[in-house]
Amino acid sequence: MKKLLTILLTTVLCSCQEKKEQLNLTEGVHISNVTIISTEDGSYSPYIGHLVVEKDKIVYVGKDEPNLSGTFEQIDGTGKFVTPGLIDSHVHLPGVQGMLPHHIEKYPELAAEFKSQMPRSYLYFGFTTLIDLGGISKELITSFNGQEAKPDLYHVGHSGAAVANGYPMNFTPEEYRFDAVPNFLYMESQAEHIPDKYDPADHTPKAVVNRIKNSGAIAVKSYYESGFGRMMGLPVPTKGIMEDLLTEAHSNGLVLTVHANSLEAHSFLVDIGVDIIAHGIWNWGKYKDVPRDSLPLEIKRTLDLQIQKQIGYTPTLTVIEGEEALVDTEFLDQPGLKKAVPKGLLEWYKTEEAQWFAKEIFDGLSVEQVHMVYDNVQAHAMLALKYLSDNDGLILFGSDTPSAPTYGNQPGHNGNWELKLMKEAGVPLPKILASATFNNAKAFHLDASIGSLAIGKKANIIMMTKNPLRDIEAYDAIEKVIIGGKIIKRENLQVNE
Repeated sequence: MKKLLTILLTTVLCSCQEKKEQLNLTEGVHISNVTIISTEDGSYSPYIGHLVVEKDKIVYVGKDEPNLSGTFEQIDGTGKFVTPGLIDSHVHLPGVQGMLPHHIEKYPELAAEFKSQMPRSYLYFGFTTLIDLGGISKELITSFNGQEAKPDLYHVGHSGAAVANGYPMNFTPEEYRFDAVPNFLYMESQAEHIPDKYDPADHTPKAVVNRIKNSGAIAVKSYYESGFGRMMGLPVPTKGIMEDLLTEAHSNGLVLTVHANSLEAHSFLVDIGVDIIAHGIWNWGKYKDVPRDSLPLEIKRTLDLQIQKQIGYTPTLTVIEGEEALVDTEFLDQPGLKKAVPKGLLEWYKTEEAQWFAKEIFDGLSVEQVHMVYDNVQAHAMLALKYLSDNDGLILFGSDTPSAPTYGNQPGHNGNWELKLMKEAGVPLPKILASATFNNAKAFHLDASIGSLAIGKKANIIMMTKNPLRDIEAYDAIEKVIIGGKIIKRENLQVNE
């Protein structure tokens, strides 16, 4: 009997060994005994296991240790945590934070240092994928992709689909704006303000979306912005135009994401059923003076429809904080900024010359008044976000870096700040991580290649010394960044002083 049991046990053990995963690697990485944190549906079940990369792809993820042969780097993940690389779905790469074109011309060395460091700063804070939601030229895409260490970059074409003379075209002088925004949308109400050389047939939703698709874009970016501050009464798209944009985007396999931050705009877009709204509800219109802990019924109803339709909601809380930072005398002394922004540029930000934007937007306001206004807007934005989070809305991470020519939104650092503000607003840590990984990947149709740790997906991975499902400080405890299978120690990505 004992002999029979021994034979059976030996047979079972041999069978298990035969079935054990065997991989022959040529340019591999094996992370062993690490806590694996990933999701395909928003729920997390972390476990200690093994992750294997071959070249730029994940080839194994599981609890059992695989049999490996060939050439590979071994990383002991004991006590560490791995997650998919973070995705920032709302950035603007052209330009230099806090500088206008004449500043860049005056200080070319500062601009050059910034542009060289910028991709590395995103990686330093764990962002391995960026989606540029503004206009971006082929030349800039080529320049960015030519950097030795950089995140993966996706975009929405040479310009967004803005209605003629609407936001953000209005910021560009009339003699240049139509050339600067080649994908503008023709509207009859603006006909007399559009130069004759532009054929309306070239600026229909169909024509515009076709150009955007042919540029290699993954999404169409449009805008519903009637104005703010001293800038009011801007033209906005009609319902017909926005519905046609949505139809054309989907027929081309693209996503429609729309700039909107007011109750009016969200209500309009939710009714149409766009894919993503690129900001949260900060501007409450007639409800702007209600208590900070009170969510008006009309806003609840708008959010409920957004939840019901699972329209992506991108809070972008750092837009508000990034402007308010201009009156914070301690902001530029943060240790994290010194890792992400070249020293010379940080010093320039402290000069009187660099305060031009603060003077422009805060003219006539005291520091106390600035804080009062912005804190009220932020409290409302956080309250709306918490309601959406508590009721299973689709939260997508995006930082809008930079939201304006402010030095308050710096590459990578701004996204890290956004994560913390989401936690402050009451979003649970698992939902924060999902918003910056799987949710973004799925919403932008990138989930076949990124957004989770699974066989066949790109090896964009971050290793942390803390658990992001339990501690928001995990995003400051990144040890290694793996981008396309290439391992980079975090300290090698920071600014070289």
